[in-house]
Amino acid sequence: MSMKPSPLEPPPPIGADETLDDFAGGTIRIIQKKRGYRFSVDAPLLARFISLRDPSRILDLGTGCGVLPLLLARRFPLSCFCAIEISPELTDLARRNILINNAADRIFLLRGDIRRLSHFLRPGTFDAVIANPPYRPLSTGRINPDPQKAMARHEIGLTLTDLLKAAAHALKVRGRWFVIYPAWRQVSLLTLCRQYRLEPKRLQPVHSFPEKEAEWVLLEAVYEGKEELHCLPPFVLYPDGEHYHPAFLDWLKGEGERNRP
Repeated sequence: MSMKPSPLEPPPPIGADETLDDFAGGTIRIIQKKRGYRFSVDAPLLARFISLRDPSRILDLGTGCGVLPLLLARRFPLSCFCAIEISPELTDLARRNILINNAADRIFLLRGDIRRLSHFLRPGTFDAVIANPPYRPLSTGRINPDPQKAMARHEIGLTLTDLLKAAAHALKVRGRWFVIYPAWRQVSLLTLCRQYRLEPKRLQPVHSFPEKEAEWVLLEAVYEGKEELHCLPPFVLYPDGEHYHPAFLDWLKGEGERNRP
């Protein structure tokens, strides 16, 4: 299925305070706020890390502007997605991004509170659950005065425990959980994953530069899986200190989608 806008439908309106950006060689277009929440490199890093059978039923917890399901819909053309977002402003952005990319037949958008997921989604429904969640406890760092940026970075309305509880509820047995998280919180991530029967299977540290500590970890876990964790080689985003890793740059351009670092 083409992810380009249909020529028969007028594109959703774009506000004066918004931008329209092209990704993946122009096959995906994303409306974002000029000054508000804008997705960063962690979203495509996670999208590239995810490995699934196609077709799959995939749940995105906290979709923001909808970038993750849009990137994955290109990679997994037979799969369908449910994207949940609590912010009315971001829900509207995601809705327009889904429409402008002609993906409404594959991405179902739902405004709701992830903490109450069991009230509106049946258990054991999805093959995979994905998230690029807020990661800073309220006790750490300065909270951004912009509400959208604050909710994206700090655990204001969603803790790691809330997130893992929701993922475990939604997944089928042997379903897969994919997340990107700060490296400095990976002990909490791994501990809580096992508490909710999400067994870590693949872990990859991500470094911005070769000489620096890891900034993120990419994790795949399996619900009710057996113990067997594979620690992958580190991925360096800027191996020469200035430019993206060539394989990652190709992926951003829509080339080499199946490659791994």
